[in-house]
Amino acid sequence: MDELGVARAHICGLSLGGVVAIAMHHAVPERCVSLILADTFAVHPDGPAIYKRSMTVTDLRAMAEARVDVLLAQPADPAVRSEVVETMARIDPAAYRIGAEAVWLADQRERVHEIRVPTLVVCGDHDVVTPPGLSRELTHFIPGARYEAIKGAGHISNLEKPEAFNTLVGAFIRGVDSRST
Repeated sequence: MDELGVARAHICGLSLGGVVAIAMHHAVPERCVSLILADTFAVHPDGPAIYKRSMTVTDLRAMAEARVDVLLAQPADPAVRSEVVETMARIDPAAYRIGAEAVWLADQRERVHEIRVPTLVVCGDHDVVTPPGLSRELTHFIPGARYEAIKGAGHISNLEKPEAFNTLVGAFIRGVDSRST
């Protein structure tokens, strides 16, 4: 944001990106106009076990092919499925390990109670990685947060149902902007 000369912004993060968005708000709340937290959580009850399994991954393509059907609502669009596999297969293994630690070992329950900006929590109604219950719990932790489910989406709701995702996020941002003018 500094490099682009952006003082404040609507911050949107999905999955690990949501964990990063919460951490960003904690570090510099004055830079966040609002938060959009998608398919994410404050703490994952199975995080340590998932992290431990993540550390055994050596072949990211094989992992992607094995996990894609868990990430996406079924039946998945073949083009979306292929895009997810190809994207995951290109992840640098060192970056994967860093990301796995950051997401699965995160415990930001105290941080989310501090959030005082408008917050939209979005989750695919078929998300089995970060189930809707975790998103609803996150919503309850954040004063005034609003929860919206995306019908027919799994964990990657923005890619699976881009029109529904963008409609929700766009309306939320317009609403926040209209209240601040």
